[in-house]
Amino acid sequence: MSDLISTLSTMRRPGLLLRAARMAALTGDAHRRAQRRPVQTLLAEEDRLNAARLGGGLGYSPSRHVEVMSAILCAARSIS
Repeated sequence: MSDLISTLSTMRRPGLLLRAARMAALTGDAHRRAQRRPVQTLLAEEDRLNAARLGGGLGYSPSRHVEVMSAILCAARSIS
């Protein structure tokens, strides 16, 4: 799982997205999402969301991106 920490350290995301995800990671919802889905699935979904964000696509959902990032942060906290 140290791969998750190194993956997170190399990610470049907007500060507002990360601040919102950090705040959301403190909720029970984020903790449940982190337990329900494998980390690799969450990372793949986050990658798709980030590609949509960068591409300016209509399918991009900022709130979903925050949800997924918060679950990833919860998973990283639980292993460190």
